[in-house]
Amino acid sequence: MTSNNRRTKIVIFIALFLATIALVSFSFSPLTGSKIKPEWLGNPLREDGQKNRALNVWDMQVFDGKVYVAGGSTVTNSGPINVWAYNPQSQEFDREYTVEEEAIEHFRVLDNQLYIPAADPTQGDRHKFYRRQGNSWQRYDSSKIKLAHVRDLVKTDTGEILMVGNARQVQGSKARGTAIAIDGESGFEIRSAGVENAPSQGGVVLVDYNWYFSVFRYQDRIFATNTLLRDADNFAGAIAEYEPQSKSLVLNLELRNDEFIPAEIIGSENMQGIGVIYRPWKPVQFQDYLVYPVRSYSNSPNNYIQAYMNTIGFFYKSEMGSTPQTLKLPKGVGEDVLLIDDELYVLANQRNANDKFTTYVYKTDVLSASTKWQRVLKFSDWNKARSFEYLDGTFYFGLGQDYGEEISNSGDILSYRSKSTMKIEN
Repeated sequence: MTSNNRRTKIVIFIALFLATIALVSFSFSPLTGSKIKPEWLGNPLREDGQKNRALNVWDMQVFDGKVYVAGGSTVTNSGPINVWAYNPQSQEFDREYTVEEEAIEHFRVLDNQLYIPAADPTQGDRHKFYRRQGNSWQRYDSSKIKLAHVRDLVKTDTGEILMVGNARQVQGSKARGTAIAIDGESGFEIRSAGVENAPSQGGVVLVDYNWYFSVFRYQDRIFATNTLLRDADNFAGAIAEYEPQSKSLVLNLELRNDEFIPAEIIGSENMQGIGVIYRPWKPVQFQDYLVYPVRSYSNSPNNYIQAYMNTIGFFYKSEMGSTPQTLKLPKGVGEDVLLIDDELYVLANQRNANDKFTTYVYKTDVLSASTKWQRVLKFSDWNKARSFEYLDGTFYFGLGQDYGEEISNSGDILSYRSKSTMKIEN
């Protein structure tokens, strides 16, 4: 064999080897758990002048081909706040509207319409919610219903919008932390959905059961949780259930506080005792399970600012009457959850020794105590990802922090293009 032939064979071998490496690298898609470097899209909250905790991207929501971004703070921000949506077609953020609130804490998609609860109006108690209609937004008010802050809302089987929040005053034993919007010929009529069976201890009505933070569906029932969910010694009065006949919420005195939050979490010392309120965050039903992260709140002067919207944990329950379990992932603590093509996707974060965070996305098609999670992707940043979404083959992430963590890149919106085609379910 001549030296030229040997050189030719070596060149061919090297070329084939490099081609094979390239093919393997290309095939190592995010759905097999690769470490990625997401693309930075911008920070519209920072551009708006938001600071500190108000930079948190509390929620992201896909709607009408865009990715909507929620931020602000009901404890440190004065508002108003803009409605920002990332448009993948123009690769720009669209400022669609300005809400007269101190924060947009989250979005809800109900019957293919996008809603924003009026979390904390900049003035007065009139605002109840905002709804996107066509290409414009409209605010819905009521001066009669003294519901000062709408924290969450859900649609009933007959089409009403059930709202929960808190009032500044309570008259007698009737809670004013609930309302319902009934759609009529002349538009929405907003009425009280107040709870009548107020809890008491020693004949004294417990005023703070009037503060509601979450309302959600599970097993064809609608539940709402109030501030008494924080109290490990008070096992009645923390959970209300919607009654379609009366179009109101009624306290279910058969449900204990630990129906949705494990008893060992409530009142634990590291959670600052009963000063912390537990807030199930946008629960989703996956198969027979309710799956949800939990965030904190407080109305105590001692930790009002410190406890706002921190990550408490991530839980799931298999049926009513069952004890909720901590969702155990290979690494990290769960932060957000999505349903994509009949699979459950969980966003998780782990703080590293260098104070950076590694963010993970896991998925499964079967949930149980022994679930074998598949890692979809991971990346590192100075901040944790507080929320994520998926649209047309691309994952989107919104960064933020718990109280006491560095502000750094809070408010950044990141994206990563997946090589897999999936469709999101709102």
